Amino acid sequence: MILHGQGIGNVKKRSIALALCCLLACSPASAKTKTFVGVLWPMFGPFLAVGLVELVAELKLMPDVEVRTYLHQNWPVLVDDLNHLPKGMPTLVVGYSLGANSTVFVANKVDHIDSIIALQPSMLSWNPDLTGKVGRIVEIYNPKPEETLGGMGSKKLAGDNIEYIANDDSHMGTQFSSDFRNLVKSEIARLSVEDDGGGATQAALPQQPAPSSQIPEPDPTKQAIDPQSDAKAVDSDKTKDQQPHCNIAASGQTAQAKKPDELTQKIIDAQQVEPRHYGSIAWRAASTQQKKPDELTQKIIDSTSCSD
Repeated sequence: MILHGQGIGNVKKRSIALALCCLLACSPASAKTKTFVGVLWPMFGPFLAVGLVELVAELKLMPDVEVRTYLHQNWPVLVDDLNHLPKGMPTLVVGYSLGANSTVFVANKVDHIDSIIALQPSMLSWNPDLTGKVGRIVEIYNPKPEETLGGMGSKKLAGDNIEYIANDDSHMGTQFSSDFRNLVKSEIARLSVEDDGGGATQAALPQQPAPSSQIPEPDPTKQAIDPQSDAKAVDSDKTKDQQPHCNIAASGQTAQAKKPDELTQKIIDAQQVEPRHYGSIAWRAASTQQKKPDELTQKIIDSTSCSD
């Protein structure tokens, strides 16, 4: 009976050990840590922050993101939640209007916040200087109080390493800004990448193809080029360019000074022959005057002058 009892005890111990092994094997040891996002509402809560309500709904649909919302005056509750988060959990605090003012109080009361986005803090509220440890803080504000209901979105928070982004949005319209929404989502993505161990945040550049050692085959549609004949063609073009051009106007002036050749002279003499009709002395005297060569003869004279 004693041996039987010991056998049952050994079986139970082995079963428990096997169950623990299965739990360890099935548990995601490398499970991705969620990013905590705390959102601080403006005055009157979400009733006047429809755009921020929409952004919160979008963030809650994102994987590995835990979103909690707080009234701006309840910032101490956010401090308590941040202090009780698991160690190493990425944290992002977003505040709008008076909620943006409250982000400074939160940062000064916790050990560390990875990122803060403050959207148009109000000049109607007092704020201490930022002294807490914050990895990154970005403030979006409109420097013109007349465009933000008397300064409700024109306060510049004081502190070190604050990144200021000035815009010209109205205080009620800035919550719908795509720049603000994209900034929140990009910060969540950045914190998630850093939590994964600093993975590459840029897409890999396309690799250039390796140079081929094969000589490309000639295109049969293109005419083959002979280097020697091509060189001759170039020399022929140069020779043509170097030949003097005949100036017709200048040759016409110099044609009279040069003696025409025998053929040209015969043509000129034939055109200047005395007419055989109307034997009047006056007509014969007029016909013996120097005649102007015709167009064909003149061209022959000009070409002869150019050849000389």
